[in-house]
Amino acid sequence: MPGERRLAIIGCPVLEDEITYLMAKDRGLKDIFVVEDEHSEKLIIKLRLKGVNITPINEEDMLRLPESEGRSVLIWMKSMGLHEEPKDLGKEVARSAKLLDGHCSAILLFYGLCGNAFKDMNLLFEDVRTPVLILTDESGQIVDDCIAVPLGGTDGYLRLLRRYAGVFYMTPAWADNWELLINKMEIARGTEMGNYDMLKMLFDMAGYDRVLLIDTGLGDRDVLWSKTHEFSEAFGFKEIELEPGFVTTKVSDHAYQKCLELVDNGKKE
Repeated sequence: MPGERRLAIIGCPVLEDEITYLMAKDRGLKDIFVVEDEHSEKLIIKLRLKGVNITPINEEDMLRLPESEGRSVLIWMKSMGLHEEPKDLGKEVARSAKLLDGHCSAILLFYGLCGNAFKDMNLLFEDVRTPVLILTDESGQIVDDCIAVPLGGTDGYLRLLRRYAGVFYMTPAWADNWELLINKMEIARGTEMGNYDMLKMLFDMAGYDRVLLIDTGLGDRDVLWSKTHEFSEAFGFKEIELEPGFVTTKVSDHAYQKCLELVDNGKKE
């Protein structure tokens, strides 16, 4: 059947470091197809820097891909701007999954709950026959967001919150895109894009005055520091660095392994 041993990944660019890590780690992949557009530009660069051989494709070619001799992956990144309205994010990803239905053996969503956009997975993907998986912790609970992913899920997130309450969290990919993402946050809802004076006032009211650099070990450390410094300069934040012992790749590893079981063995959840 078409896409018999093909995994489809629908993801957010804020988690492209985790996707790059998995693609570089999986030596059993024969083909990696990436939908080439403005949302995948940085992912493609990162994959190539890691020596990962990819085939860029147009969106209209997704359903006409050639059969691979072994396991393959199709990666389709979505706009970070979708996070502004969680309902729209859920609907767009569900629409995309429906389009890929029957053309792959599993669909992995590189998202967390993201403002409850994916709270009702069964309802969102009720018309999709292909197994749809999302990032979860070891107990099977969907992770909260992109910050929870490198922390191992909810328990790791809560541990961080207890240790660093009232602190702005910054991963490498978040730092690299902070100027776009900052206005998508709930605290910034209704503010004008680039109006940092208003945002600084809102941060002050919320008690934010520090930014925590979370080095995931997967992204560019220089980018993390330089872009976080831009952010802290813009809002007058003090920079602090997360100590070792918090970061893990368990969430990404676990989700990908579950998908490999479906792709390679046809196992059901």
